[in-house]
Amino acid sequence: MDNKKRNSAINWRQRLVTGILQYLPESLTSKVVGRDAVFKSTSNRTFENEDNLPSLPVPQLRSTLDHYLETVRPVVTDEEYEKTETIVRNFENGVAVDLQQMLVKRSELHKNWLEEWWEDVAYLQQRHPLIPFSNMTGSQPNFDFWPIQTGTRIERLALIISFHLQFWQLIRKEKLKPMINKQMEPLAMNQFHRMFNTCRIPGQMKDSLLTCFKTESEGPTAPTNLIVLYRGYLFSFDLTLNDDLLTAYEIDHQLRYIEDWCQQQPNAGPGVGALTTTDRTKWAQNREYLIQLNAENKQILDTIESSMFSVALDDNEPVSQEEILREALLGDCCENRWADKSYSSIAYMNGNFAGNLDHTPFDGMAVGTEAQYILMSINECKGVYNGYKTKRALPEPVLLDFKLDAKMSEEIGIAKFAHKKMCESIEITFKVFSEYGRSVSAKHQIHPEAYIQMAIQSAYYRTHGKAAPTYCTATTRKFYHGRTETCRPCVLENVEFAKAMTDGTKTESELYAMMIKAGQKFQQTMVNACNGHGCDRHLLGLYLAALENGVEVPELYTDPSYTRSGGNGNFVLSTSCVGYWNICGSVPPMVENGYSFFYGIEPHQYSFTISSYKSCGETSAQLLQNNLHSALIQMRHILDSQKQQS
Repeated sequence: MDNKKRNSAINWRQRLVTGILQYLPESLTSKVVGRDAVFKSTSNRTFENEDNLPSLPVPQLRSTLDHYLETVRPVVTDEEYEKTETIVRNFENGVAVDLQQMLVKRSELHKNWLEEWWEDVAYLQQRHPLIPFSNMTGSQPNFDFWPIQTGTRIERLALIISFHLQFWQLIRKEKLKPMINKQMEPLAMNQFHRMFNTCRIPGQMKDSLLTCFKTESEGPTAPTNLIVLYRGYLFSFDLTLNDDLLTAYEIDHQLRYIEDWCQQQPNAGPGVGALTTTDRTKWAQNREYLIQLNAENKQILDTIESSMFSVALDDNEPVSQEEILREALLGDCCENRWADKSYSSIAYMNGNFAGNLDHTPFDGMAVGTEAQYILMSINECKGVYNGYKTKRALPEPVLLDFKLDAKMSEEIGIAKFAHKKMCESIEITFKVFSEYGRSVSAKHQIHPEAYIQMAIQSAYYRTHGKAAPTYCTATTRKFYHGRTETCRPCVLENVEFAKAMTDGTKTESELYAMMIKAGQKFQQTMVNACNGHGCDRHLLGLYLAALENGVEVPELYTDPSYTRSGGNGNFVLSTSCVGYWNICGSVPPMVENGYSFFYGIEPHQYSFTISSYKSCGETSAQLLQNNLHSALIQMRHILDSQKQQS
């Protein structure tokens, strides 16, 4: 297929971040079960179930199109819907029949017919900058035993890196427990194979993904060096010595060497990492120029791109969760980020931490799993390293000194300026709703995520007076190499409840009945999506089948209702549950007049990160936060009214 044609036709501005599986945080936050009991297996191998997982199904055409129409209805007029329904039925009885057969044949050749297409269209072919438009970010909670304190980051970071190493070793030795869902079905673990030693390589039309990691059964270990970025300089040092992992004490020594060296320099380094924050085609051109400029530059790029992961020492001192998230996504990425690396840990001067991660190789589930491993590790030792405090003879960290000329220096300056302007256009808010949590809705047997989706749609309706097409993450990891499907919560049941909440025309008993109905509808929609029976991935597959086989683009995809309902990556609300804990992440909205929602669900409270574009005069993340608070308060009153009546 012609890449240029596919890019222009499909504008998949991918910000679809998978939240941590709902069952995972509940089991991992247990006060009784220890870290190793949760994560480490003595009998099962991490990837033992991969080849036996069922193939990703090709949904039935009728069910996909019925569900699609169901989500078009709330966001168009009666006249528009009637026209769209005609287009859909003509599609169903016409060209879609042949396109469906093409997908079925593809599924007979590929256990996951979507995998390659999705990685290309959603990620590798996208040309927008990874930071801030694609990479996902997250923060680490404050521990009582780790109060905010300037000068503590190296000691804390060394401990965190040592736990990263232990998690790496679990995967390398295949001792990380294979995951299962609530139905006791095994889940795909292949994303963990791409957590380390992975980097996105820019291309003129399409990027590629470099993955060097190997398990012990696959062969010798991949490079075990760490990349450290600080004040525009890049360093590398190995995290093993004679195949033994460095201790936190030894990592501390190496990090202090780098920190001291950089702080002694009269000027900041060139900040070559700024080039990785430009659009992908521009970065590909500059990367090629760097390679042609000097052979040493290619060696340095190889060292960075094949490294285990990267760390950014950041002199900012964000205190609140909102400040940390803002800095992680929109902070000084020009001096201390390498956007292409799959995993970048950010250590702030005051001992707070965050992460900035490429979404291409894995979803939030994998990141969240390792994050929980590290948090449990920190909590178990109360943030104090208790191991050997003897340093072996270690090679000094190596300065990665790119050879630059006037052209490259100018390009770096242009990149820094452009990146700053992009980041200035995004508003991020974070708020903890502490009035109550999921324990309240649980008493009424309302799915906790369904409850939040009702609150989100109601908040949007209060703010804008209309329904919003909504993306909600569903996982398809029960299938071979499964990733995500879209759960579309913007259906009539949810929108009618939001409207009734706003206009005040219903009694609380009527609102309660509508809430129960909307909750049940969401739960069934989510189950369908997790079983591979959403509509978005199927519609994408039919579209790509048409392109690859020279079939004229069907009218369904050019119909305005397709975009209005969220098709082609145009969801006004992009939402994702990050788990049953209080850590949130942040990404920008999919569309200029939209919002991005991350939410954490706990028994006693909820956490919300909302972002919007300042350039859009219609949206306000802060106003939406306020209306979300009001919606949750009103929903509590509705639930309590039924309790009183009973």
